[in-house]
Amino acid sequence: MPTKIPVVGDAGEALRQLLKLAGSPPEQEEWAETLAAWKEDHPYHYENSEVLKPQKVMELLYEKTAGEAIVVTDVGQHQMWAAQYYQLQHADRWVTSGGLGTMGFGLPASIGAQLADPTACVVAVLGDGGFQMSTQELAVIAEFKLPIKIAIFNNQALGMVRQWQEIFYKERYSHSKNPVQPSFVKLAEAYGIKGFEINSEAEAHLVLNEVLHDKEPVLLDFRVDGAENVYPMIAPGKGIHEMVGVKK
Repeated sequence: MPTKIPVVGDAGEALRQLLKLAGSPPEQEEWAETLAAWKEDHPYHYENSEVLKPQKVMELLYEKTAGEAIVVTDVGQHQMWAAQYYQLQHADRWVTSGGLGTMGFGLPASIGAQLADPTACVVAVLGDGGFQMSTQELAVIAEFKLPIKIAIFNNQALGMVRQWQEIFYKERYSHSKNPVQPSFVKLAEAYGIKGFEINSEAEAHLVLNEVLHDKEPVLLDFRVDGAENVYPMIAPGKGIHEMVGVKK
């Protein structure tokens, strides 16, 4: 594709000049009100149980950090739950690879976030699959004593892949479940990092109260419900008005 108007120069200065030409942004108040009404009519929902729910874990992380943490996600179901249930209070507190889907992104990105703001509470929200793609970064975290809180949403699966196979492929599962894993707690301890395995909401309360404000790294292995799905979602070839799992 040929370039019609080449812009050569400092990107920041060029953008400032282009913004002057763009004029004022359109009014968005009416659209924001429409979105707020839809959110009220169709709230997120899940059924709590004795099995630890990933949504509950995200709610607890939000509650215990008062919404002040820098949240860095990997890719998968946990990424969506973080977007839904961690109610960010400020700009520049959300780090994710979005639709790029770069599994393994979360742990190294959390290192960058912590180095950029050494005083911040940085929470790395990871799945067990993505975590195992960059576990070697624990060495960097340990070496520089970065106080990152590593929250692994461990459902022993590539959860988003499993969910698609369940819903769209009649439960024909292929390479989406991870029944054999190392002990993430022992792995953390091998690097000199404290680790906790958490199996219930009560345990989550106790451990989060204990460690979230520590000035050292901590790994939290949340053993969440492996059958839980993230909603709403849009099936391939469908529109946003055809979402699956919307509460009426």
